[in-house]
Amino acid sequence: MKHIKAFNHLLNDVVNLNQTRLSKLETAVSTVTKVIKDSEQFGSIYKKSSSQGSYGHRTIIKPVSGREFDADVVIFVNKHDEWEPKEYISNIYQVFKKHPTYKDKVHYNTRCISLDYASDMHIDLVPCIVEQSLWGLGYTYSICNRSTNEYESTDPEAYKAWIADKNKTTSKNNLIKSIRLFKYLRDIKCTFSCKSILLTTLLGQQVMDSYDLVSDDFKDLPTAFKTLINRLDHDLQKHSHMPSIENPVQSGEYFTRHWDETKFQNFKAFVSKYAGWVNEAYEETDKERSIEKWRKVFGSQFFSIKTTTQASKSESVSLEALDERFVSIPIHYLPYPWKSNGSEITLDVEVKYKQDFTQHFINKLTFGSLIPKSHNLRFEIMNKVDDKYEIYWQVTNTGSEAAAHGQLRGGFELGKQVHEESTSYKGDHFVEAFVVHDNVLLARSEKMIISIY
Repeated sequence: MKHIKAFNHLLNDVVNLNQTRLSKLETAVSTVTKVIKDSEQFGSIYKKSSSQGSYGHRTIIKPVSGREFDADVVIFVNKHDEWEPKEYISNIYQVFKKHPTYKDKVHYNTRCISLDYASDMHIDLVPCIVEQSLWGLGYTYSICNRSTNEYESTDPEAYKAWIADKNKTTSKNNLIKSIRLFKYLRDIKCTFSCKSILLTTLLGQQVMDSYDLVSDDFKDLPTAFKTLINRLDHDLQKHSHMPSIENPVQSGEYFTRHWDETKFQNFKAFVSKYAGWVNEAYEETDKERSIEKWRKVFGSQFFSIKTTTQASKSESVSLEALDERFVSIPIHYLPYPWKSNGSEITLDVEVKYKQDFTQHFINKLTFGSLIPKSHNLRFEIMNKVDDKYEIYWQVTNTGSEAAAHGQLRGGFELGKQVHEESTSYKGDHFVEAFVVHDNVLLARSEKMIISIY
């Protein structure tokens, strides 16, 4: 049996990071990024900050007793002509070492600095250098290795977009929810070792883009979890030795660098064992026996009295609430005015930009990527839309520049399958597309975040 309500209680009341911790984390991240932005060393080269890792991928969970939760924050900066790679780390370290609030909290890591807080939390700050690529076609991103004094190619925003696209394929956020449950399983069982980025990648790779858009394999959370653990088990069984798991958006970067053959074989064995337990619990038709079998997987917190009471909900944070906190929607963003029955399809929108006003739109844009001002963007709905339907575009700007020019927008503009905008104002801007017929919403895109500096 599936016990969908019990799964939701487990996720919301036991697994998800609670409101108090999340609020504290967000306040801390906002404060420390401001310290960097206002510092003498980084003020002139600072571009923006972006949540990454479990925090940015929305797979962060409540730590088990005695452990910490953390946030990875990437600090995007222009390249400094006089700095070596290791100096980005040492200089950001000095910013906090000289700060009275953080001087006793900061310490070095290889590719970042960490700030340790008195409770069960720490923040990793990762400098990332942004440079225009060869021939001016897009941008390259590099983090710094303090030990080797070398740059290492990366694209953290592209990975965040990759896992978001995989999650979109499964619908109802069931990939992200399942990753959280996998991490909870790892942390309470303590039977295998697998870093979060590797586990997230392995599970994301189990989503089959075209097939799962129409399959029922992710129709609810217990089904999604069962699908993923069985696909992962099947995938692992094909390898007699540890495979190399490459970053899906960055060739040459391997997430298995922290693994070895022993850890892989152990992980493989326990995934297979837990897959068997999950299948037994899912297929059990007797309610009480099924509950006991699910408890064998997730422990006594599954279907417990504590997790089914309303009182415990006051401290929980749902995935939807986290969505709103990770993407802060401004107050001038208007809700859509059309009728909806909740069955709208998701539009596939492709975005391209051009370096100036003369060349064609040739550079495909990953949502959330940094784009300079004075560029043109082309948004195109890739789905076929019948001529009898209406297409509306909603563009919502943020930032002081847009506000000063009276261009915050946030309303709805009747348009066509292709919509063009210029990058005129600094800030994080939101673009959405809607297909409407007879005042009924038929389809909509996800919020596309365009970051202009």
